[in-house]
Amino acid sequence: MRLVKLGGSPTDNNAILFRQGQDEIVQPYVDAGTIEVVADQWVDNWDAANALKAMENILVAAGNDIDAVVASNDGTALGALQALKAQGLAGVVPISGQDATADGVNSIVKGELTVSILKDIRNLSPLAVDMMDKLIRGEAIEGLDTYTMAELTNDPAQAGEVRAYFLPVQQVNKDNAYELVVVSGFQAYDDVYRDVPEGQRPARP
Repeated sequence: MRLVKLGGSPTDNNAILFRQGQDEIVQPYVDAGTIEVVADQWVDNWDAANALKAMENILVAAGNDIDAVVASNDGTALGALQALKAQGLAGVVPISGQDATADGVNSIVKGELTVSILKDIRNLSPLAVDMMDKLIRGEAIEGLDTYTMAELTNDPAQAGEVRAYFLPVQQVNKDNAYELVVVSGFQAYDDVYRDVPEGQRPARP
């Protein structure tokens, strides 16, 4: 399988963490020769226009011979998707995103973008308040992981450690987008089903 990897902005630590997570899954297949990475690029500023240009160049260099695209957020995925559309590859070549944005999920229900990742930010504030309360009271906080600054920044010169609590995430695809994103109220029904014919929409929640 011929894979394209589109990272986020190289100056954003989140992009580095996302790439680490992607490579935990992808790299063993690369090492086994099952996957060939035909392009590996970072997208400055997470800009969809930059992702479009990068994907156009990749498709030219590869002669459109790619089998999948791993993008690091919905914006860059949708930029890359424009280049795929121009070559008749939208909905044919699987492409991932992240953040379950309204535009991203709209693309998923249209059968273009393949999958996004729902990180429900509504859970962050209550959890942060609860953790701060426990810290003030001197109580233990369960479930914290420790990371070095070197691995978080991808810079071996960085010293120190950071403790963090990670919330579970969920994959959003065409089959579960309605329940996970719309019924939960994470994105609005009208935004997710924008430009989708009435007969192809589920009932309003």
